[in-house]
Amino acid sequence: MHIKLDLSKHCIETEIKKLHDQSIFQYFKSNESREKLEEGLDILQMALEKLNCGKLRSTYAELAGHNNDDIRLSKEKNELVIRINGARIAIF
Repeated sequence: MHIKLDLSKHCIETEIKKLHDQSIFQYFKSNESREKLEEGLDILQMALEKLNCGKLRSTYAELAGHNNDDIRLSKEKNELVIRINGARIAIF
């Protein structure tokens, strides 16, 4: 599973927090597709706990926000992965 991040109006950290909050709301609101929500919540929670968003923003301008690049967050082999326009980046 991958999560598309919309960084057109804010940075990666704000987007991850926003998606996390929305996912929790959806989880308790509906009984449908809880497995998919749980998988997404796991990825978002892991990102909130492990990512150094300040360093990521300063290293990759695309993650600072105000752009329309294709940014995706996923978990592969129990490891967080961020892709910018398809290219995997180093995570701090």
